[in-house]
Amino acid sequence: MEMKRILLAIALVCLSASVWAQETEAPRSQSSIWKSAEDAYAVGDYDGAIRNYETLCKEGAVSSSLFYNLGNAYYRKGSVGKAILNYERALKLDPADQDVKHNLEMARLQTLDKIDSVPQFILVEWVKNLRNKLSSNAWAIVSLIFLAISVALLLLCRFGRSTSSRRLYFIIAMVMLALTLFSFLFSLSLARQATGNDTAVVVENIGSVKSSPAAGGNSIFVLHEGTRVKILEKVEQWSKIEIQDGRQGWIKTSDIEVI
Repeated sequence: MEMKRILLAIALVCLSASVWAQETEAPRSQSSIWKSAEDAYAVGDYDGAIRNYETLCKEGAVSSSLFYNLGNAYYRKGSVGKAILNYERALKLDPADQDVKHNLEMARLQTLDKIDSVPQFILVEWVKNLRNKLSSNAWAIVSLIFLAISVALLLLCRFGRSTSSRRLYFIIAMVMLALTLFSFLFSLSLARQATGNDTAVVVENIGSVKSSPAAGGNSIFVLHEGTRVKILEKVEQWSKIEIQDGRQGWIKTSDIEVI
């Protein structure tokens, strides 16, 4: 009887998680603006598609599919910087989307700046790659499932008939709790990444990076559209940035857009 109750509890939690996944991942209802954007893109009117997608963005619409479609429209128009910016925004919301990754790499091949990144510790790189296998919502659902299994195993441990079986249930429950924690931390990390504003993309054809936040400062190097940068601080109309190889400098804030 106790076993049936435990299995029923697990089923209910998993069913709730499945329903939540469908609700959170369901596409937004298509408004007339969205339909107009799709129609414009279909006939090759990329300016019209961009205008409508940008209108949705200004109205507060936020979704990976919106930024992906906008990136495609910019890419078709030949605006590599804006295409990369929107692909990056889409990937920020859904790092597991393979279509976005593919199009982003295709767009990056057309950029002029080929910057070697500082290599990361292999374990850090492995953890990041694992985290990016799923979206924030998906990791949250996985953590709930692991938690449900942990609770069920602890109940089995409590009502187990033999000492050896209770010990086994307890060990597996601890493993499931550890996986619950890691899944939750992955979800939290991706959620924070999605709301962060410390990375940007150069959207001007050429951006001059200076040694100080002033027009008269010495130009130390230049960046071209599509290059990703990290924002360190801002002073009036200038932003201090760092590129992937570790070089830093000041660039006009108007030359970049936050991802």
